[in-house]
Amino acid sequence: MNKIFLLTIFIPTILFAQPKEEVRAVWLTTAFGLDWPKSYERESQKEEIINILDQLKYANFNTVMLQVRARGDLIYPSKIEPWAKALTGQLGKDPGYDPLKFIIREAHKRGIEIHAWWNVFKVYGKGVPSETLPEHVILKYPNFCKEYRDEWWMDPGIPKVRKYLLRLAMEMVRKYDIDGIHLDYIRYPNKDFDDYETYRRFGNNENRSDWRRGNITKFVEALYDSIQAVKPYVKLGCAPIGIYKNTWNISGWEAYNDTFQDPVKWIRDKKMDYISPQIYWGINSPLRFDLVVNDWRKIINERHIYPGVAVFKLDSYYGNWKAKEILAQVDTLRKLDMKGEVFFRTEDLINNQKNILTLIKQRKFKYPANIPVMPWKDNLKPSTPTGLTSLQFRNKYLELHWHKSNKSVNGDTTSYFNIYSSNRYPVDISDPKNILALRIPSSTNNIVIDLHSVPNDKYYIVITALDRNNNESIPSNTTSFIIESDKNPVIVAKGQRQ
Repeated sequence: MNKIFLLTIFIPTILFAQPKEEVRAVWLTTAFGLDWPKSYERESQKEEIINILDQLKYANFNTVMLQVRARGDLIYPSKIEPWAKALTGQLGKDPGYDPLKFIIREAHKRGIEIHAWWNVFKVYGKGVPSETLPEHVILKYPNFCKEYRDEWWMDPGIPKVRKYLLRLAMEMVRKYDIDGIHLDYIRYPNKDFDDYETYRRFGNNENRSDWRRGNITKFVEALYDSIQAVKPYVKLGCAPIGIYKNTWNISGWEAYNDTFQDPVKWIRDKKMDYISPQIYWGINSPLRFDLVVNDWRKIINERHIYPGVAVFKLDSYYGNWKAKEILAQVDTLRKLDMKGEVFFRTEDLINNQKNILTLIKQRKFKYPANIPVMPWKDNLKPSTPTGLTSLQFRNKYLELHWHKSNKSVNGDTTSYFNIYSSNRYPVDISDPKNILALRIPSSTNNIVIDLHSVPNDKYYIVITALDRNNNESIPSNTTSFIIESDKNPVIVAKGQRQ
């Protein structure tokens, strides 16, 4: 029997309204082991991974951008590229398990989505990698790569480079139950990248800047179309640099003209599901956080934006921000109607730098949040769960049972269940205060609830189903119970209103 014990159910209203649907994500960096477990021992790694996921779940995060390809190496077994150095301290060494498979399974148990974060064209740092099997791309295809300021980059203008990357990405898509792919370094390093010979061979006398942007776009389009053909529910997103184009009040290193990435085109051409621009400035800095976010909002409204938030700048080395800066940025994103946020880095949250994880949980993520639906992928509601009943389990514990949903009209099956409770009938499932539990795995059809902290009253409970795209069903039948002082909960009805 699967049981989930929920220690606190009904929580008082907080100062700032929280949306019921919001992506609450982290970038989990494996490069150099920055956010990754520090141990190279398999079981210790697994324990640390579970601890990270548990802390994120406790603080009501619902998404992890997991870096699976950092520097031309992978945290899963591949026939194309070697094992990541971060796993064992040695490039190409088998860690003795499949970290990506393990994390997906553990995250989904907790209702957390996993987006495979890919560093696309940047593939190594200084020097050259050691010999491995399979070989690192720098050694196997040296003509694909160029050194730029002590870093190795694949050349986006070479058609075979784009084909190589597409084959590598689709190997992962077919093999793993990921929820999305998240592209980083989906760009040129800068204007002075040495690709003149590539341009001479493949440029066809096109404007060189337009040609460069076109090379990146061709890869994005090919990847999006390939994903759609195999697993259309898998999301494609990216992390562009913070500024799209300079304007009269926003000036700096820009995506469009300096790195030749055009996420606005990708969104408008329906070849990207979301973007997470890296907006690592403060609200009162010369380049203001709110102005940059608003600029993205004005030019993109077709699909989702989850801006990047610089939690790492709490560290005295990077900026010594106060925790209230991060909290204010979350408020800003909600005010500007963003669909969520992504925090960089995970370690700063897990280590509770300046009490930030505690503050986010208490003040901004008090209630769990569902992940917003992407209606262009699927907007059909799944079938409604049936047969919800409540039974007294033991002193001050209530057990809920329900029947799993059938397949919906479009063939979708249930991925998760949501449970809501209120002292008013009917239960308003749009109100975050009524959330009892979100994203319970579909393998479960009963839970046990701790009622010790619940005030005396009569309560109503309903359950809904979620499909893979987070469409939510119509609520089930209602069951109810009464809490009386110093007594066990009294079951008023099993599956109907009383």
